[in-house]
Amino acid sequence: MIGQTKSGKTVAKETNAHVVLWAPAKIDEGLRYSIIFEFNESKAISIYEKYLTDVVVPKIPANGTVIIHGHSDLIGDVAYNLKLPVARANDVKNIIESALVKSGRTDVKFEVNGYGEDINHSPF
Repeated sequence: MIGQTKSGKTVAKETNAHVVLWAPAKIDEGLRYSIIFEFNESKAISIYEKYLTDVVVPKIPANGTVIIHGHSDLIGDVAYNLKLPVARANDVKNIIESALVKSGRTDVKFEVNGYGEDINHSPF
C-alpha cells in the first residue's frame, strides 16, 4: 500500500489482504400470495384465476409443496365460517392444479387448510 502523510511524505507498506468475491443474497421470490374473494363467495374472481395461472404457477419449484390457507371474516355463523374458507382454499388449489396439469406438471403437492375466523391463524 502506498499513502501520503499529512506532511506530504510518501509511505509504502506491504501487507497481506484476504479478498473474497461478494455475492448478493439470494432472494426467494413469491413465498406468499393473497387472493381476495367477494363477500360470502368461494369462487375466485377471474382476475385472480389469471393471476394464479400466469404469475404464481410459473414460480412453483419442481417437486414443491403449495400450502393454501383459507380464511373468512367473523360475520355469520361459526360453522358456516369454517366451511367457507375450506371451499375457498380448494378453489385456489383447483385453479393451480389445473394450470400445472396444462403445463405438463404433476410434481407438486398441496396442503389445504381452512381456518375460518380464527385469529391465531390469520396473517392480517
